[in-house]
Amino acid sequence: MCNEPVMVALELTERRAMALAQLAKRFSFDDATRLSNRYDGDRERDEMIAGVITLQSALASSGFAPR
Repeated sequence: MCNEPVMVALELTERRAMALAQLAKRFSFDDATRLSNRYDGDRERDEMIAGVITLQSALASSGFAPR
């Protein structure tokens, strides 16, 4: 896989956007470690965490930033 940026557009109800923001807020380093490929030197884990941070930022920019 290449490392070029891609644009992903989502259309969500407000309820789903807030639920997704809550999920992203609660997603932890331990979750990423448990769910990622354990044989790739933690690259997938690190990308998962970076992706969730990007998702949190995009949701916050749209007004969905749970406390």
